[in-house]
Amino acid sequence: MKALAYSLMILFAIIAIGTFYFGVKKKGRLAFIRGVYIFFLIYTAAMGVFFAHYVPDSSPDESAHIAYVYYLKETNEIIPHFEDMHIFNNAMMKWSTEPNYEYQQSLVNYLCHPPLYYHIMRLAGGFSPTESEVVVTIQKMQLRYFSLAISLIGVGIMLYIGYSRITKQRPWLHLLYAITITSIPMLSYELCAVTNDALALVTGAICILGLIRFCEEKRSLSTYMLIAAGISASLLTKLTTAMLCIFMALIVLIVTMIKERSLKALFAKEFLLSLPVYAIAALYYILVYNRYGTIHPSLELICSKEYFENTIYYVDKADRTSFTFNEYLSYYFERFFLSWSGIESIHRFMKTFTYSLTAIPFELLWVLPVLLFIPIVNKKAGSLALPLQAGWISCVLTFIYQLKSAYGTYLTRGYLGGFASRYYLPFIPVLALSLVVILVSLLLDNGFNAETEEITVNGTLANFGKRMFYNQLIYALGLAYAFLLFYGNFPFFLLHFAA
Repeated sequence: MKALAYSLMILFAIIAIGTFYFGVKKKGRLAFIRGVYIFFLIYTAAMGVFFAHYVPDSSPDESAHIAYVYYLKETNEIIPHFEDMHIFNNAMMKWSTEPNYEYQQSLVNYLCHPPLYYHIMRLAGGFSPTESEVVVTIQKMQLRYFSLAISLIGVGIMLYIGYSRITKQRPWLHLLYAITITSIPMLSYELCAVTNDALALVTGAICILGLIRFCEEKRSLSTYMLIAAGISASLLTKLTTAMLCIFMALIVLIVTMIKERSLKALFAKEFLLSLPVYAIAALYYILVYNRYGTIHPSLELICSKEYFENTIYYVDKADRTSFTFNEYLSYYFERFFLSWSGIESIHRFMKTFTYSLTAIPFELLWVLPVLLFIPIVNKKAGSLALPLQAGWISCVLTFIYQLKSAYGTYLTRGYLGGFASRYYLPFIPVLALSLVVILVSLLLDNGFNAETEEITVNGTLANFGKRMFYNQLIYALGLAYAFLLFYGNFPFFLLHFAA
């Protein structure tokens, strides 16, 4: 495994050198940039396949997600009766060499997510009946690979956003963006499991793309449809992703109307034509509310006895950990950011310290977008400024809501979870583009024209040399940051955790 890790780092060095070469040579530059994106899409898929085989049963929720798919397959219900859904045992039946699992009809499934992802997953197949009414043959890898394909569509859209919006004259920025998109360890780790996070990557990316197009004043019907599809599909997939999309869309819309002093963006005929897409999600929540009295059913609501007796979400008072508010905040932030720079599931492949060299670059992705509000950075960002600012603010607002919810759960039920940072993976394009824009704002005009490969010396030769040297430092800083993100993901896992 160490040989593979070192080989990957050497490969990174070769690609980094290529960004310098094609940064000054126009011929082959576009092909090189495309190659970078294709490579990292394949690399991400390969990591997903690796984890699928190397870390079996990696997600504690995977059996529940699979059971959700099985329930819809068996009942053909569009909106499931959550109280009738059960779960599979994580362990394969010992008496069989086949992948047979017990469907535990005595336990209610604790996942009450909207059903869009699970309906799509029905297309994957993967279930075969046995002679027993409570034992089912499950082809987990078949289901995992289908879910992996869904995830890769989302990653592909994210990479397209960078490819289409970042200047082609600076290949190193494309390398930095592609690495940032694919470097969060839980992204590749989640790809190996059956989880609705896979579809959330797609819906979040679609919404971001639509809102970027809106801010570029490409306000065609297709733009409004992208936004509507992203928001509506997120509402039908994962509520945290929907919150991110809705907050971002509202901020973009409100700021746009204030800047333009017009309600045209809201009452445009293209927007009105997209309303039926929103109506699909609205209808789902109306029907769910009529059935359960809430838009988001939970195991606590539909089966309180099972919730208190059989889940980790309720801790007996005698077994609870006692924290002051400040102690809880310290605990929460540490667990949140360590799970952002590492892998936390059944297995914990984590960085040792929150402020280690291999963890800080991941944490800075959350902090650096603050610089977008500095006038010079805002100006350099151009039409990307508003969607990136809105996207980052939506992440912060959702984080605050998540923290408040987790703290409330700790106080009432003693549960110390709820810090999952993977919820923000659908919005990693916002953080990645913000990093790119910030670095671009630091560059100086050094007289080099990447299109003609000509250099024009403006001012004295000494000042020209200083500008060249300064820009080279920014390039090196960006590539060093990219390397730390790249190393802190898969190579770090191979060196420290893989046998």
